[in-house]
Order: sequence, then structure tokens, then C-alpha cells
Amino acid sequence: MEKMDEKFVGTMVVVLNKKKDKVLLGKRINCFAAGTLGVPGGRAHRNEKLEATVKRELKEETSLISNNFKYIGVVRDVYSDNTFVHFAYLCTDYKGEVALMEKDKCEGWEWYLFNKLPKNIFPAHKAAVEMCLNPKKENKMEIFNKKKLMYKNDS
Repeated sequence: MEKMDEKFVGTMVVVLNKKKDKVLLGKRINCFAAGTLGVPGGRAHRNEKLEATVKRELKEETSLISNNFKYIGVVRDVYSDNTFVHFAYLCTDYKGEVALMEKDKCEGWEWYLFNKLPKNIFPAHKAAVEMCLNPKKENKMEIFNKKKLMYKNDS
């Protein structure tokens, strides 16, 4: 059995505003899929629990501190050269104000109405947002891409 490389496992956090009618999206820069919009998230560190990854990534990217979040599903993002598995979470209970914390990775964060979502959302992140809009008992999605998955600054 082939072992999955941990650098291709991560979390993403769909953050809703207090009225729960808007989702937080940031424009990705200097990374894979630059120019698309995405939710906060990132790779899990070795031996880090996924819930800890959610809290860390949310704070690192937006300065928000999650009081509570829930698992909503998994997205398997398949490329010609490898696969990235995103564990998706929903956060509606948080402290703080949204701030741009990683200016080298994100151009800015904005709230978007669910009924007026932009078209240029990174496909895996769009799948997570759709899981929130259409909740089911078990959510899993698979996205098959023909291009290679390449990251700048891979170590």
C-alpha cells in the first residue's frame, strides 16, 4: 500500500459572518492557484491534530480565534502527479476582527454573500463552501484536475 505524503494533507475553514449569510474569502498570491479566491487553511504539520491545524491556520492567516468549529467533510483534490486531501471545517463562532496576516500569500480578505459568490474560487475550497450551503449527513467530494500540483517553496 502506498503511503500518502503528509505535505498533501491539510485543513480548510469556511468562516461565516455573524448573520451567517456571508463567507470569508481571500485572494491567493505567490502560491498554487494564485489569483483564485480561497478560504483560510493549510497543511497539517507532522503529528499535529487536524483541529489544531484549523485553529493555527485560522489565526495565522486572519487573526481570528475560533471558539468553536465543526467538521463538514473531506475534499480529495486529484492532480496528474499527486493528490491533496483537504479536511473541511465550518467556523461561525470566533473572536477578533479579520486582518491580513500573511501578506506574501494573500492579497486581502473579504466577505461574500452566499447568493453572490464570485466565479474564481479555488475548486477544492468552492467544494467546501458548497458543503455548507447544501449540508448532507456525509460530505465528500473528489475533484480531478489534469494539471500538475506544484508548489513554490516546497521543502
